[in-house]
Parts: sequence; structure tokens; C-alpha cells
Amino acid sequence: MPIYDRRPPSEYEAVDRWDGGIGWLAHPNETGRRTSHAVVGADGGVWVIDPLDAPGIDEELSALGNVRGVLVCSNYHVRDADRFAARHDVPVYCPSWLSRAVSKLDSPTDSETDTVGTSGFELRRCRPFPGWSEVVAYRESDETLYVPDVLGTTPLFTVGAERLGMYLLC
Repeated sequence: MPIYDRRPPSEYEAVDRWDGGIGWLAHPNETGRRTSHAVVGADGGVWVIDPLDAPGIDEELSALGNVRGVLVCSNYHVRDADRFAARHDVPVYCPSWLSRAVSKLDSPTDSETDTVGTSGFELRRCRPFPGWSEVVAYRESDETLYVPDVLGTTPLFTVGAERLGMYLLC
């Protein structure tokens, strides 16, 4: 199996589910295990983070509430942010300093750099070394931390019994 499966997904797997959101894998069998998330914001709206589209995922989102926006947190991929934004008629939030990601988006973009609408998330720039740039999103109200690429829990990141590790290139 390739690290990242580029075929259209035929299913998804929910890997996290709680009252305020869901995490899913659009390609559950790929080695890279790219996880997408949707979280309920302070006003009850749904915020989709670094999403990959999958059949049936919109039903999961509508069960959470109305989608208010899509957040792109990596300078190296926008995944299906445009598709979700167009389908739900919402903006994509992508800080202007993620210039590579911004250049790949076709949707209207809100480039707020400190907060994301009414999601409750505060954004910080992560630059572990020159040339690497991503967004770390933190929401104090429920202590949710979202880190897109530099940290992970899959075997590509971890060693031995570790539960969290840094991406090999970092």
C-alpha cells in the first residue's frame, strides 16, 4: 500500500468521535493515515480542519451542525478544502503566511492569523526549522490541540512504544 492513497475513497473510518466532533480517515488502509477533523465551535457551528472528502462524511457533519468554515493548517497541502468550502458555501481560513497553501486555493479565503471565526481556536505559526511552516490550532475552552504535520501518532512518526513523535523530516 502506498503512503498516501490518491484514488477517490470508497469509504471512511471514524477514528475519534465525541459530542463536539469527529476525526476520520478517508483512506483507512493507507500507510500515511491522513486524518481529517470536524469540531463544533463556540456558537454551535462546525469547523472542518484539513479535510479529505469521503462518501457519507457530509451526513456526519450535518449531525454535528452547520458547517461555518474550513481550516487549512499546512503549507504543504490543502487537501479537499476547496471542495468542502464550495459544497457548504463557507470560507477557507488559511493564514497568509502559508503562502504555498494560499496559492493552491480557489475558494474565498479568510486570512485571519490569530483566531478562526467563532471556532474558539487560536492559531500559532509553527516553524521547527527554516522552510517548514504550518499552523498549530489551540482551543482553551476544551484544551483541544491540533497539529497537522510536525507531530503524529502513526508508525511514520513514532519509535517503539512511543505514542507521539515528530515527523521524520523534522
